[in-house]
Amino acid sequence: MFRAVAAGPNPIVKRMNAFVINGYRFHTQKRDKAKKTQNFGVMVEAEGKTYFGKINDIVELDYYSECKVVLFRCDWMNVNSRGLKRDKRGFTLVNFSHKIHEGDALKDDPYIFSSQAQQVFYVEDEKDKGWEHIVKVNSRDTYRLGPLQVDDELYPKCMPADIRKDDEFRDPTYRANVAGES
Repeated sequence: MFRAVAAGPNPIVKRMNAFVINGYRFHTQKRDKAKKTQNFGVMVEAEGKTYFGKINDIVELDYYSECKVVLFRCDWMNVNSRGLKRDKRGFTLVNFSHKIHEGDALKDDPYIFSSQAQQVFYVEDEKDKGWEHIVKVNSRDTYRLGPLQVDDELYPKCMPADIRKDDEFRDPTYRANVAGES
């Protein structure tokens, strides 16, 4: 695998409008523009900070069919500047007019691995234009069931030895044939 990665990706790079990973369905902003739902919001925790973004592009790099990597190209809000604040009720708001990646320099690299992404969606603040509330989303394949409790009466530690196999129910002479009785 390392040899394939060192050789670089195949010349064909696959672009997608949607991708499902970690129990989340992600879309690009362009795909969600005409929809009522919103799946382009992304959150990443790195270097002790939480970053918020919006997905512009989803790219799959194929390393000679030995390894595939999916990247999200995002607009990232600048958490170090005026792009992040808390309101009087304690809700976090972001302003995407203050982006962190606006150039072509290496430090402005807007890509993340899809496996790093968590999903959020944004709700525009009606009173403070340009600011959006962040709503975190639970992944679709996980459930909060509380602590695991096992009832020994319902789930015995071992199965009783006298449980009969299906063959015993179909053939009345099964027990006699197995025991060598004819």
